[in-house]
Amino acid sequence: MSDETRRAPAAFVLTDGTGATTTQGEASAVIGDDGLQVGLVTVAFLDADAVRVADYRIEIDCWPSGRLILTQLGRRFDTFAAELIRSRNMARVAGLLAHGIAPPELFEGALLENGTRAAACQVYQTHVTIVPDDGDPRQVPLGALSAVERQDEPPAVVFQGRNGQRTTVGRLGRKCDEFHRAVTEQRDAQSELLAAFTGSRAFADGLGVARGQVAEFEDLVRRWSAPARAAGAATLIDVARGAEPRLGLAQLLDPDADSMEATVALPVHWAAFLLVPIGSLTVLEILAGPSAATYVFGAPVDVVNQDLQALHFRRHALALQGSAAELTPQNPSRLALRKLEPLIRLRRAIRARIIHNEGWQEGVRVALEGAEG
Repeated sequence: MSDETRRAPAAFVLTDGTGATTTQGEASAVIGDDGLQVGLVTVAFLDADAVRVADYRIEIDCWPSGRLILTQLGRRFDTFAAELIRSRNMARVAGLLAHGIAPPELFEGALLENGTRAAACQVYQTHVTIVPDDGDPRQVPLGALSAVERQDEPPAVVFQGRNGQRTTVGRLGRKCDEFHRAVTEQRDAQSELLAAFTGSRAFADGLGVARGQVAEFEDLVRRWSAPARAAGAATLIDVARGAEPRLGLAQLLDPDADSMEATVALPVHWAAFLLVPIGSLTVLEILAGPSAATYVFGAPVDVVNQDLQALHFRRHALALQGSAAELTPQNPSRLALRKLEPLIRLRRAIRARIIHNEGWQEGVRVALEGAEG
């Protein structure tokens, strides 16, 4: 983008949480990759919780409190406001873990739910990110979909989730068919890869498949496990005592440089995982791929799996502890920690995080004590 698009003279007013003015003046407003600066005031896009553009006035609601108001932008108002929204949305897509590795295909449309809301749509290899003009980005994992349908009236594409949730995207104009094609091609590519590798149509990205739906379940667990994880996986399955463990594969969006190799090589940048319901708890074990800890969640296996799938099994934000998990303006994970509902639910549900070392067996025993009842 040119400097003219990202810079404009403006009058500004910054207010606090009570609406009282804390500073004001006139200065050049400059859009950076991470935030907006005007005079001595800087607002990070991760903290720009709402942007309203109307009547040659821009209002930005700032976390944790306050509001920045820009006026008198003159002839640059439209281009500056458009670039501000674009840059903010890009930063918040990443901040809410709704980005991917490869660049997405981009579409302009609208969410047709509870009214009509203009939204940008980003089609990645693993998910679709929807960015409403008046809200935060959200994503639809391809592995969570039971169907992607073309609707004639009004013209739209409907995402049907395995959990019954529907997402309808319309106002795509002549690109409605192209949007439908882009999503179905990525979803079909994942399905074909998994079917070729597993020999089954039961698997989808991030979906745990119950033991009763998989032939030779224990053998697959052994083959998809790194040698260092095989014994632990067998222990967890044994502790389940008749419950239905779930086995799955997840395409990683934050692959480790050094990963644990399974006995049978997995597709590149994929991980194998095991979810084991034990009483009121659910245990997550990464069998191969990233060298992750064992997590014990105090939540039903369906809820845990759905939330992990929404995160694409990203581990960094899940593992944050101590000062790294505090909601401060300096924390790069602050937006996800305060607004990403699947992450918030999972973190609240963590009952134990057990590192794979000589104390793992005892750690598992203590974490699961009394849970089988």
